[in-house]
Amino acid sequence: MPNAIAIVGAGFCGTVLAANLLRRPPSDATDIVLIERGSTMGRGMAYAEREFPYLLNVPAARLSADSADPLQFLRFAQRRESDADGEAFLPRALYGEYLQEALLQAERGAPAHVRLLRVFGEVRRIVPHGSFERWSAELADCEPIEADRVILALGNPPPALLPWAVPIRGHTAYRDDPWDLPKTLTGGQSVLIVGNGLTMADAVSNLSQDAKHTPALYTISRRGLLPQPQTAFRAAAMRGDGAELLACAGSIRRVLTKTREMARDLENRGGDWREVVTFIRHLAPALWRRLPPMEQRRFVRHLQAHWDTHRHRLPPQLAARIASLRQSGRLRVNAGRIDSVMPAGEQLRVSWRPRGGGASSLTVDLIVNAIGPDYVVERSADPLLMSLRTAGLVSADPLKLGLRTARFGACVDSQGRTSDRLYYLGPMLRADHWEATAAPELRNHAEQLAAHLIGRRVLAAAE
Repeated sequence: MPNAIAIVGAGFCGTVLAANLLRRPPSDATDIVLIERGSTMGRGMAYAEREFPYLLNVPAARLSADSADPLQFLRFAQRRESDADGEAFLPRALYGEYLQEALLQAERGAPAHVRLLRVFGEVRRIVPHGSFERWSAELADCEPIEADRVILALGNPPPALLPWAVPIRGHTAYRDDPWDLPKTLTGGQSVLIVGNGLTMADAVSNLSQDAKHTPALYTISRRGLLPQPQTAFRAAAMRGDGAELLACAGSIRRVLTKTREMARDLENRGGDWREVVTFIRHLAPALWRRLPPMEQRRFVRHLQAHWDTHRHRLPPQLAARIASLRQSGRLRVNAGRIDSVMPAGEQLRVSWRPRGGGASSLTVDLIVNAIGPDYVVERSADPLLMSLRTAGLVSADPLKLGLRTARFGACVDSQGRTSDRLYYLGPMLRADHWEATAAPELRNHAEQLAAHLIGRRVLAAAE
């Protein structure tokens, strides 16, 4: 019987991990079992085929799924769109097509003793056998899959169902899924988008595609902060080991002060503050782990929203559209919180409080939940995560950022023990690494995990 590695989830993380295992395979007979609950492998929610062409928010030259071939995606895109250049922000669906081809090419090039098995179905439970040396992945509609090691590549969790949304969840004017937007809205109607991040920008982009029929758009979030626009900055402009910044890690205030100094100095020399953010991204895991727990809490409470708006940026064309909509008055960005939402016939009446006090109300034809993924494991309604928590096989971190993991994403159970058979790969690694939500970071985690799974030594510099 060959060894079996089960990968639960065939979005970006699962696909890139499987491709790495196929390109640099183990020496003994191995089955790589890729399990996907959706209808398509290699895309996930982020890169699904949709009628509206949502854009990537990273230039094509920086999105290779293989660190050994940095321009791989760009070459793929140029075969599809000959005029694409390295600074282009291309459709997400094209990136999904690229991931599918990368997996197919890796499968075709794999030696005979390594097989990729594709399974469509929803894993409801993962049960370890008595010695914990073999596991069963129990699916809803087919036979269990036996595996020596299991990797959870579950993708982004759905947004939380906020308290005010519970009474209106079944109302036709409420959308819990920000990709499920009606096509019949007119310029005389209105939409409230809850959230001011990248998901909000995608919804605005979709709803404003026809200038003559763009509804009145409102957004609301606690701080009212919008993502910053991308520029053609030099991603590798800053070099060094970051020792000065890491030396400040005893205090998040000192880290912030040092970051501002670095940005001012760089801009005075003609640089771009985005170059500092990129530099800090590479230091983020080490910096995060050096911060004392109290300082980590302060960052999450006071600075995370500001970091996110500078770190997760908008494609220039989308940023320009949002600026134009705001200038024309078709888009109004608000800071505050929603107290309640009540049905008003086919519409919804929103009672909310602007930041700083007071009370206000708004009646709209549609409310869209665009607050982004909910990483609080205890709130998850995913049957697999719920069963793993109940069994004590996984555990949440103290700051509610994701899952507790050890080296290479090994899951830490409720007793603090590290598994050598159950791993997690995905955005909830941010509990230990902080920066673990974008393709470049997740690609690196996938490559390191693949090397670990087949017994190859991972270089210390990559860890």
